[in-house]
This record gives sequence, C-alpha cells and structure tokens, in this order.
Amino acid sequence: MQNYLDKFKGTLIGIAIGDTLGFPFKGKLREEIALKFDDFKDFLYNNIHTFKTYTNETQLTLHLAESLIKGNGFRVDNTIKEFVLWLYDPPINPSYERLTAIKKLERGIEYKNAATRSKGNGSMSRIAPIGLLYNNNLELLKKTAEISSMITHSDPLAITGSIIIASAISYVIKLQNNDEFPIDNFFKILIQSISDIDNDIQEIYIDALKKLNENLDLSLEAGLIKFSQIGVKSPYFIEEYLGKAFIHPFSLSTLICVLFIFLKNLSSFEDSIISFATAGGDTNTVGAIGGGLAGAYFGYNNISSEFVRIVKNKKYILNISENLYNIYIKQFRKLI
Repeated sequence: MQNYLDKFKGTLIGIAIGDTLGFPFKGKLREEIALKFDDFKDFLYNNIHTFKTYTNETQLTLHLAESLIKGNGFRVDNTIKEFVLWLYDPPINPSYERLTAIKKLERGIEYKNAATRSKGNGSMSRIAPIGLLYNNNLELLKKTAEISSMITHSDPLAITGSIIIASAISYVIKLQNNDEFPIDNFFKILIQSISDIDNDIQEIYIDALKKLNENLDLSLEAGLIKFSQIGVKSPYFIEEYLGKAFIHPFSLSTLICVLFIFLKNLSSFEDSIISFATAGGDTNTVGAIGGGLAGAYFGYNNISSEFVRIVKNKKYILNISENLYNIYIKQFRKLI
C-alpha cells in the first residue's frame, strides 16, 4: 500500500529544497551555473551559507496549505486571508505580480479584480497542496486549482499551467518509484485534466505536451535549449538567449521544462532536484515546482538528509504536511 503521508511530506519538503537550492542561481544561464562546481554535493557542503532560505514560492505554498487545513478544504476567503498574512512574513524575493495582487486583496478588493493578467509561473509554484488534497477527485482538483490561480494570476495560460501541475502531483503520488514509469498514461492524464479548458489554450498546451513526449530522448541540455522559451512571444522572448539552456518564467515554458527534467531523472530525487536547481533561468521557481513533483513521486523517505538539513523551518513544514494529510484522510480519501 502506498504511504501517502510520506508523499505529502516529500512534496512540501521537496518544494522547499528546490526553492532553496535554486535561489542563489536565479537569473543565470545553465552554462554559467555549471562553471561553479564539478560535483554539486561537494559545492553544497562547502558553500552551505549560500543556501540560506527558500523564497515566496515556498512561503505561499505553505500559506495555501494552511488555508486548506483551517478550512477543512479549499475556501476562497481562507486562502485570501492566508495570502494577506504572507505580506507580514515578510515576503522573500516576491514577484511584482504576486505582491501587487495580494496588496490589493489586503485593501479589500475582490480577488477577480485584484489579480494580474500575468502569464507567468507564479500560481503554478504554489499549487501543490491542491494536487495532494484532491488527488482522488480530478474535477474538484481542476475547479479548485483554477480558483486558487485566479486569486493572483487570472490569465488562462497561467491557470491552465496550475491545473496541469496539480494534476501531475495527484498522479505521481499514486505511483511506486521502483516500478516502470507509465509515461504515456501520465501524458494522457495531463491532457485529460484540461479537456474543458478554452479550446485555443487547450490546443497550445496539448501541442506542447505532445512535443515534449516526442522528444524525451534528447539530452538534458538539448531539451532545455529546445523548450526554454516554448510559446514565449515578443516582447518577452529573449533573443540573446536563443540557443541557450535556461527556463523562462512564462507558464507554458516553465511547465514543459519542469516535466522534461522530471521525466529525465526518474532514478533518484537527488538527480532530479540538482537538475531543477541548476537548469538556469527562473531556478528558484523551477526548483519549487519540480521539487514538489519529485517529492510527490519519490517520497520523503527517499530524500537524503543532506538536502533536508538545508531547509529552514523544516519541522514546521513537516507538521503542515501531516496536518494536511490528516484533512485528506478525514474528508477526501475513499480507501485507506
């Protein structure tokens, strides 16, 4: 029987680890990051002071989890209250979009009017608790992920990315990582999760997912070059980075690159998390999203203590994981 508590703990700790490891490399190209070390674990050990903290990605994930716990499930008002509390943490390296939207919420502006039209990856980076809590109910997961995303990111591209990441987490926690990974079924579930999204947005994501599935034989470097700016248009496309490996903060490109890295590193959490954190570009966000996905797949017991020890507030994060799991068991788990 699958140890779901282990998966819940792995997801939230994985987010914090990836965010923490990726933060010092944010904005750098993959090739620049690679020059810093021969062995990443040696670099981590000798430069532990560099990896001081996670960022707003983990903070908002934990606030979302807290809102789910306090509300015995998703409640918009609870989530808004928790996001406003984030303003007093205080926020660590917040994006303009999230900060602007949540400051509007603090002033009492209705969330549909407070959200930005950002196409960025911000709402994807905090969506994992919804993938955990609603993993047995895809329809409720989709609806909840959509509303959660809309609180700060109302663009359909950002919303769709959030639904897919939540769906991916809900799928991989059911898998045993010593079995062969069912790649075709994984893509089938992800595509199914956006079956009732606007046709134009659906087509963009489905085309990208199909391209990804067809190119999993590429090396990590080649895949990141190919997918780093997939879907990004002027004026946000970075011409000088053409042919370089990094990950753009656009929702579609982030999603495809995260899935690519994850599917290229199914042998260990360690390989996966290092690849996320050193991929280049928006590394702390990629580390958070990918770390959550890898943690959900491998579970907490397969995460080395040398990675766990860098996470600040780890006891608090594990406690939230357990509380969220208890809500899941009480209200949403059909079979134990």
